Amino acid sequence: MTLDDATRRQLRFSLFLQGAALLMFTVALIAQIVTGGAPALILVFGVGVIFVALAMAFTSTRMRRH
Repeated sequence: MTLDDATRRQLRFSLFLQGAALLMFTVALIAQIVTGGAPALILVFGVGVIFVALAMAFTSTRMRRH
């Protein structure tokens, strides 16, 4: 099954948004670590980085497969 052009554009835009989210979560995580922020926030941002990275991997794999 191949992806049509509209679906491919949507997946590319989704990948762009996920990249932006990954950048924001990473910057927030680094800022919390450097400033000695609350451990709960460090954990939340760390989980966010992992979750968004997994979503990006899934999306890019889906785009390559089809």
